[in-house]
Amino acid sequence: MRSRMPLPALPPPARTPGTPTHAVRHAGLPQPASGRRAAWLRTGGSLSARLAAAGGSVSVQVLRQGRLRLLPAEAAWLGGPRRRYGHVREVLLSAGAMPVVFARSVLRQPHARGSWKAVRGLGGRALADLLFGRPAARRSGFAFVRFAPASRVAAGVRRRWQQATGQAWGSRSVLARVSVFARRGAPLLLTECLAPAVGRLGLQPRARPVRWRPKGGESGLKG
Repeated sequence: MRSRMPLPALPPPARTPGTPTHAVRHAGLPQPASGRRAAWLRTGGSLSARLAAAGGSVSVQVLRQGRLRLLPAEAAWLGGPRRRYGHVREVLLSAGAMPVVFARSVLRQPHARGSWKAVRGLGGRALADLLFGRPAARRSGFAFVRFAPASRVAAGVRRRWQQATGQAWGSRSVLARVSVFARRGAPLLLTECLAPAVGRLGLQPRARPVRWRPKGGESGLKG
């Protein structure tokens, strides 16, 4: 039976020894991030649906999926720093013919065989088919993050983007938003990294942004 307890806003992960502290500088909307790119970071609902509306169509390219090592912050968000592996799905989203988003979803292994088992059979379908279908999963608030150029996360995103598209990411740092979806008490952590190219797309009027408030201190995935 689906829990009716309120899903809290995404908290900062627990500190993990050996984790670089320079990866994220702002817990609110990263700066500089203004205009269309900021609007894309804040928009609510299904990001893939918004991209389809702006670009005419959206396509999903699965880069890798399966049992992979988690980042320290991912493990903390999913239930403890000692959890080293989980079910990971990394995809590239294109609006029309233009690649614009690198997304990484993370689950605990048991949940990938239980509440979220449909994730394993998505293939080239968007994750939004599960997240915003019926019944829809419940979503936390966003954490807006900037992965510094020297961080493991930014380097990994740039490398896989180059391999998949033959194009450079477009900047050294990586702007992203992080949120948690819950289904029957099982969390799914979603990190959506928005390439600079997304700023070329205009949001449709119905794509209303979610409300957010900057916070003090650091937040987000460290890598």
